Formats: sequence, C-alpha cells, structure tokens
Amino acid sequence: MVSQRINKVIANHGICSRRKVDSLIKDKKILVNGNPAAIGMKVNPSVDDIKIDGKKLGNSEIVPKVILLNKPKNIITSCSDKHNRKTVIDLLPLEYRKGFFPVGRLDFLSRGALLITNNGNLCYKLSHPRFEHKKIYIVKINGDLNQNQIDNWRKGINLEGKKTNPCKIEIIKKDLKNTTLKITLKEGRNRQIRKIVNLMGHKVLDLKRINFANIKLGNLKEGEWKLISVDEIS
Repeated sequence: MVSQRINKVIANHGICSRRKVDSLIKDKKILVNGNPAAIGMKVNPSVDDIKIDGKKLGNSEIVPKVILLNKPKNIITSCSDKHNRKTVIDLLPLEYRKGFFPVGRLDFLSRGALLITNNGNLCYKLSHPRFEHKKIYIVKINGDLNQNQIDNWRKGINLEGKKTNPCKIEIIKKDLKNTTLKITLKEGRNRQIRKIVNLMGHKVLDLKRINFANIKLGNLKEGEWKLISVDEIS
C-alpha cells in the first residue's frame, strides 16, 4: 500500500471522518510508531503502527456503504447525544450503527434527505464545499418575500461577515399567509436558510431537503432508509 495522508487512511478504515481525525490529532489521541501524529503526515498502515485512543488500526479498509435516510423533525444529526436524545443513527438497524456517521447536517427541526456512510473519505468528498454538490430544499415561510429580497438572496447575502454563494430560488406556492420556496444551494453553512429568512424578517415554518448530490429523496417515508449503490454515488 502506498503512503497516504493520515486523515484519509483512518477515514477509509471507517473510524471517523477526516475532520474528526484532524481533531483527534490536535488532542494528541493518535500515535504513529509511538509518537503523536501530525496533521497532514503520510502513513502506511501496512508498515506503520497507528493507534487511535490506544486502539491499533488494522490493515484492511472497509467496504464503503452509503445510506439515504429520510430524517424526521426533532432528531439529532449526530452519532450520539449527551442529553440522550434520539439521533439519526438510532433510526438504523444495529448492523448500520457502529462505524457509520452522517454526511453534513440537518438541524433538529429540519427533515428530509440525509446521507450516512461508514467511509470518512467518501464523507469528505460528499460534504466539503469545494466539491459544490447541490442540495435542494422545499422551504415554507410565513408571509411573502418581495422580488428585491429574492434577487439579493439569489446573488448572495452577507451572513455573519461572509457572503453566501449564488443560489437558485423558485416560488412554488403562495397564499395570503405563507410562501413555499424551492431553494438549490451548493454550500451548507450552519442553519443558513433559517438565518437568511430571519434576516429578511420572516420565519421558517418547515424545511425539507429533497435532494443531496443528485441523490433524490423520492417516495422514501419519514424515518425510513435505503442503501445507495456506490455506482450511484460515483
């Protein structure tokens, strides 16, 4: 096996995501040949002795699997929760709980398409902004946005000191009280849609993701899941 960056090697073994590996390295919880690992260093698990929290890393990589989950509201997008709230991993059968983690996030009140995988490298390629995977949301808000607000949102909004990327917005339904939008993003900042709607003086009543990186939610019911083929992900 050729030497590779340590976060990629550990992620490909299904231990955790690349970002989590870097966090563990900063906390000095990863050792290579008895010495603290460094971010960006290259390793070969066939030659190097790699330990994560005292547990030795094996030589074999896992078979990557990807699950599409229709996340309901009031579920934490996490592997565990210190307050013992139900997580997205709890919705899966036991065989898909250990070593699996969500790709990106859907906040507590949001629902819809969420990918879950056991491969940290794949998680990185699906979630990192530089790959610009599109995500499509159906968002119901109270009141009505004027054309100037929609145009500004499409071009990019200054949010917490940084301008958002251009996006697509389509009005799909409107009545006297509420407006329903179809929003296509190629980034995923924390609670981005909710924060922008709040800045415009409105409130999100419902937020559902129907598409992630061309993987469509389709007719999958809330709380249900299905395996996605590696070819489809590719």
